[in-house]
Amino acid sequence: MSLLSTIRNKAAALTLFDPNTERRSRDEIFRQTYRLPTNATLQASISTEFSIESSALYFPGKLLLSEAYLVFDSIESRSCYFVMPLVAIRRVERLASKTYLFALTIQTLHGLKFNLQFVGLRSQIERFCDQLKQNLRSNVSDMRQLRKFLSTIYSEQMLSDMSTTGPDGKRDSVAVPPGGLGQIFKYPGDARKLRDKSKLRLWAEYMRDHGRNLTLIRLPTFQKLIRVGLPNRLRGEIWELTSGSMYLRLANPNLYQSLQKEYAGRTSLAIEEIEKDLNRSLPEYPAYQSEEGIERLRRVLTMYSWRNESVGYCQAMNIVVAALLIYMSEEQAFWCLSMLCDQLLPGYYSQTMYGTLLDQRVFEALVEKTMPILWEHLVKSDIQLSVVSLPWFLSLYVNSMPLTFAFRVLDVFFLEGPKVLFQIGLAILRINGEELLDVSDDGSFVSILKDYFSRLGDSAHPTSKNDKLREVTKFQELMVVAFKEFSVITEDIITEQRQKHKNHVLDSIESFAKRTQLRNLHKTGHLSQTDLSNIYDRFFQALQSARLGLGPTKTLMDMESFQIFMQGITKWADEPHDFLARLFHRWDAELRGGLSLQDVVTGLGSIMEEDIMNSMAYFFELYDEDGDGKVDREGILQMSEGLLYITRRLTPKSLLEVEDTSPQTSSNSASPSPGQAEPSVDYLSSISAFIRRAFEYATPDVSEVDAYSEKLIPVDSTSSSNNKVKANAALDPNHPLHITLPTFRMVVLADEALEHFFAHDFAASMKLEPAKGTLREKGTLRELFDSLVSDSMRVAGEVKRRIDEMERQAREQQAREDAVAARTLNQQQQDDDDDDDDNVREKDRDILTGLEIEGVVDVQDRNRVPSGQA
Repeated sequence: MSLLSTIRNKAAALTLFDPNTERRSRDEIFRQTYRLPTNATLQASISTEFSIESSALYFPGKLLLSEAYLVFDSIESRSCYFVMPLVAIRRVERLASKTYLFALTIQTLHGLKFNLQFVGLRSQIERFCDQLKQNLRSNVSDMRQLRKFLSTIYSEQMLSDMSTTGPDGKRDSVAVPPGGLGQIFKYPGDARKLRDKSKLRLWAEYMRDHGRNLTLIRLPTFQKLIRVGLPNRLRGEIWELTSGSMYLRLANPNLYQSLQKEYAGRTSLAIEEIEKDLNRSLPEYPAYQSEEGIERLRRVLTMYSWRNESVGYCQAMNIVVAALLIYMSEEQAFWCLSMLCDQLLPGYYSQTMYGTLLDQRVFEALVEKTMPILWEHLVKSDIQLSVVSLPWFLSLYVNSMPLTFAFRVLDVFFLEGPKVLFQIGLAILRINGEELLDVSDDGSFVSILKDYFSRLGDSAHPTSKNDKLREVTKFQELMVVAFKEFSVITEDIITEQRQKHKNHVLDSIESFAKRTQLRNLHKTGHLSQTDLSNIYDRFFQALQSARLGLGPTKTLMDMESFQIFMQGITKWADEPHDFLARLFHRWDAELRGGLSLQDVVTGLGSIMEEDIMNSMAYFFELYDEDGDGKVDREGILQMSEGLLYITRRLTPKSLLEVEDTSPQTSSNSASPSPGQAEPSVDYLSSISAFIRRAFEYATPDVSEVDAYSEKLIPVDSTSSSNNKVKANAALDPNHPLHITLPTFRMVVLADEALEHFFAHDFAASMKLEPAKGTLREKGTLRELFDSLVSDSMRVAGEVKRRIDEMERQAREQQAREDAVAARTLNQQQQDDDDDDDDNVREKDRDILTGLEIEGVVDVQDRNRVPSGQA
């Protein structure tokens, strides 16, 4: 291994954070901002003004280009942007413009036309256009798969009257695409009460004018339509689009089906865990009481565990996927889960769950900052906020709210990102703040919030004399508080808080993992707990370039990592050598090609025991390759090389003792430092004597050929005898020989320096000192792990009683709603005929004036093209 790579590994081990996440590259920011696949890179960007031919709106902004995507983002944050795969572009033409140096008209596969007017130097514009032309040509071959992909998207069927035409001029027929379990088992909630058909008409109108699925242009109206709640049949598609998983699915055609074939019938530990949780996944929804729903859930979770084996399966994944499958097909849910785990919520669903624990600490910090009185009360009453908030974040509120409201939260979450989880959580505490200030225990705290969730559909102001105010539900109030009062909670603030608390959380996770693994070690020999702690630190420091709390990337140490590990505990391992390789293979008792922590502990425990007889036997066995108790001529020479390799950095203890007892010492006779070369001269003479004695006392090998030759009469016995006398037995390959363990011990004990080497110096050359930059035991883990468990157990009894009471209230509420539904059934049936009309009515548009759109900036009037410039 080169010196540069060694320095890099050591530097990475000493960093406080994962360098890959601390300093994100331009490509990483590009991918994360626009939810693109991990292979997308930013190739070019240019200032542009964007306008749609059928609209009077224009937007100045940036046009970004990657290998497979064209992205536009307006200067005013998200007032207009699109992410368009190049395969969805059908025609690009240069537009004659008197105002701009260069302009293009682009037509998409859905017939939408928009203009791009470039701002910049001619050379810059030409480079961008050349790159765009080149990328369009390289994506032509992928267009053949586009028709099959579009057949899986509902908006293609919904707007089939605007579908593309084939070569013969006839319109393509669009089959009904696969959908979620809601098509079979009905969607949660009352579709009429949710105004599902009105929302569908509004979406159809928007998509006719602004594209759909892959070609959709996102204007403020797009955000409003999401804020007021998505229609059931379009929900899965919009989730897929806004999360970015649609682009993942487009880039990986048929991968989900290939995984099913490849891993059919195989099992794993993750699959065993999945089986335990299948029947606990949204049991209130009818699909998960049937084999159809359970099988879909099993397949998605299993295929993801195979695709991402480092994560496998994690707690709450089943809840999230069960929610997705109500509105999505299996393949759509699979890719949406991938996007959640890999980009939207990294670390939430991992072995250490560091992302969830970190966001819990961030959430607590935000509560302390925005609601100091409530936070002080919680601390004083010893109420653990994470007991309540951890399930919120892990299940994305699906397990906390009634499904109809939880899905509304998911609508906005996929659009705006993780900040929504914090905004909703803060709003819940703000709304219930007065009641929460009266509680003094965890049970009451949990009970108040569960009761609040069960009444989200009730009026927020039931006693108000204002009719419109009485119609405002608690959920609408929650959305207003979350997105208006807590609109200051931005992604930048969350990122800043994550960086602030990341080290503390990772320290706690690593401390817990360390204590757990150290408790499970066995065959530790005479190693103390301090020694084991230092071995653990150095083991993972050599093994990983990132923090262990982020999740172990490897658990077995290869030869390269082993050398880094040995360099940290001894001075003689600074260079690769055959001795290190022999030590590695000796410790690899299970022949896995790598060393576990237990292997390293067992190996060091054997070496560092200062027992001269065991030490000599251990060294001898390293060179007894076939285990027959013999080391041949070549082995003796390799043994001496190994001794030279180790002792070149050591000072014989016996010589130091003689020098210490000398009555007269001068400044010139001071013992040299271990790093100097002079002390190895003393070992050199001892090892030279070792070689001479080893061959002198070695036992000749007598083979059958040699025994037969001895019976023959030599031609010249006198000459032969003289040659035998003169022959060097150590170098004559015609006379094989070997030494045994007793002979080896005898030769070693004949030399004082070697005797002290095996009695003390060999073991003492390994220093199990604390690794630089490792964690100190801070005792903070109980706040994150132990407290969650203990506090949950403490409140379990009281919470169960309160839950039973709330379930009774929920049944009574459901009965009242059923009665109201029965009274209005006749009126609903009379209106059904009118709902079949696909045209948007004026009464549909009042949806877009609801309270839920608070916080969505309307920039339409501001961006209208002045007269004379249209």
